[in-house]
Amino acid sequence: MDGTNVCRVRKCELQLTRRVWAFAEDHAAEIADHWRRRQSESPGLFDGRVLMMLEPMIGDEVFRAELLATDFKAYLYWRESGFPDAGIFDGFGSALIRSVEGHVLLGRQRGGNINSGLAYLPGGFIDKRDVRDDGRVDIAASIARELAEETGLDADEFKRMPGYFITRFRSQISIAQEYRSALTSQALRAKMLAAIARQEDPELEDIVTVTGETDLNALHVGEYVQLLLPEVLSELT
Repeated sequence: MDGTNVCRVRKCELQLTRRVWAFAEDHAAEIADHWRRRQSESPGLFDGRVLMMLEPMIGDEVFRAELLATDFKAYLYWRESGFPDAGIFDGFGSALIRSVEGHVLLGRQRGGNINSGLAYLPGGFIDKRDVRDDGRVDIAASIARELAEETGLDADEFKRMPGYFITRFRSQISIAQEYRSALTSQALRAKMLAAIARQEDPELEDIVTVTGETDLNALHVGEYVQLLLPEVLSELT
């Protein structure tokens, strides 16, 4: 995968590797200083283990990549330093939620998080919970978990469409699976907001509906969303 693009694949083959991220080791002191500052600014940040992506490629409609484990604080330093290590990627799962009309519903993140105020596809880091005993990563399970955690809705409430949308924007790679609802966008948004209201510490502050590019252009969204949604919504025109 080169540059910036969107494509569809039949399946994903992701494998955990034991390789160590040399960038994190080489910048350990800078990472520690940066983390102390960021924690003082945003006390809710948590330094757990996350998986970063290596050597992504597409062939025969299959997306393949390796994943290595690192600390969130190392990821955050890399991200906020402008993604200096070009050999690694921020790879994550995304839930492409669509109403019966085909509209797309995005979540807007609450303050205190690293994407505060941004509208995006519910999703997040691939982590160790998604890794099977043989090291293979269950990306479908990862996306379903993030869907439930962020929106309060279970994947079984949707029709899960086959395949994935792979969107690369610079050092970010979104792996999106489409979830189709039998509800209208208005009813689905209301259900998601009600579920979020019951959460003790919700990550999202609102659900926004995108019916076309006019809606999309009026929102503050992640770059990968700006690339992906015109492809998805084009079938409605």
